[in-house]
Amino acid sequence: MTSPVPTRMTTRRPLTDGERTAIEITAIATGALGLLGFVNSFERVATAAEPSFGWFAWTVPLGIDLGIAVFSALDIVLARLGMRLGWLRFIPWALTAATVYLNVATYLGAADWFAVVAHALLPLLWVFAVEVGAHVVRKHADLARPDHMDGIRRSRWLLAPLATVFLWRRMVLWEIRSYPEALGQERERILAKTELQDRYGRLWRWKATRRERALYRLGELTPKHLEIPPPEPTRAALPPAPPKHRKRRTRSTPTPNVGDLMPLGRHIAANLAAQGQPLTRDRLRDAIRNTGRSISTDRASALLTRLKAEVPEGEAA
Repeated sequence: MTSPVPTRMTTRRPLTDGERTAIEITAIATGALGLLGFVNSFERVATAAEPSFGWFAWTVPLGIDLGIAVFSALDIVLARLGMRLGWLRFIPWALTAATVYLNVATYLGAADWFAVVAHALLPLLWVFAVEVGAHVVRKHADLARPDHMDGIRRSRWLLAPLATVFLWRRMVLWEIRSYPEALGQERERILAKTELQDRYGRLWRWKATRRERALYRLGELTPKHLEIPPPEPTRAALPPAPPKHRKRRTRSTPTPNVGDLMPLGRHIAANLAAQGQPLTRDRLRDAIRNTGRSISTDRASALLTRLKAEVPEGEAA
């Protein structure tokens, strides 16, 4: 399945009022220029032709000047119709050259260069003006032709000559008349080539199917026509591991040995009970220290725990 080729627009921008006025003024000035050249050369050429043509001498400049005007107009008309003959433009040139020669021939002996230049300048200006007009009309008519083929920019020929040769070759072979359209197809061709290389590797010209190779050569294979296999499902990324909380290792401190203090502790506990005071760690510690023995707070706590764990003998009985 090929994509439809966009229709090339041949409509041109309409002329503005200012442009129409400029064209009309230019056409009038060109006609006046030709008339001045005809008037100035008529008498001189007629005088030069009188010895050979007699009283018919006036037909020589008239015929030459009319020939210049007629063939110039014919060249413009054929250009407008798209049927311009390449050799036809040389006829006004030859007639103008003859007019220039006939105008300056009488002054060559006297070497009056002012007269030579003056009589040669007006016919030349007329030919230049007609040639410019024919070029404009021809260009205007050529753009409107349905088989008109756009040219390639000179800057592209300079910057990328080899690639431009291939682009021009494809335009000619496949009748791609629009330069922007040819550039668009060239971009699609490069993308299609990249897709084929990604699929088949460096040997894609041999590994690709014949249909794909044919469509690629015809310039009808675009990336959207390539059936790209779906990508392989990728495994879901593992969730990040939970942060490891380092457990603080509590050092198990051994229970202090308080066996030697048990008798003294029982005595102090009995005294406190007789006084009606509760047995606490601080009271136990202070009482032991008052007897002259040293005891740490940890040993006092361990001693208190053992004293409270013992069951009174009366209760046990």
